[in-house]
Amino acid sequence: MRIRIEEEIYTGTPREIMKQIWENSFDKAQFPDLEGYIRHLCEAFTRMTDVPCKKEPDIEAQAKELLMALADIDALEVLSNG
Repeated sequence: MRIRIEEEIYTGTPREIMKQIWENSFDKAQFPDLEGYIRHLCEAFTRMTDVPCKKEPDIEAQAKELLMALADIDALEVLSNG
């Protein structure tokens, strides 16, 4: 998968992309693990947009669900999904 957020391009699996974003997070101490970070962002997305971010059983699927939900509201651009 390859996405663009503003001028930054991220490449990898959805989980790898979310890890890159998490590592650049300004408050990483608040989310000591990647799974908690992704789940928090998904819940925050739903609260802010009233668009459901479906809960997925594993972190890879949850990361993809979040990225696709963000793409649906034009918060990021999916350049390739393969």
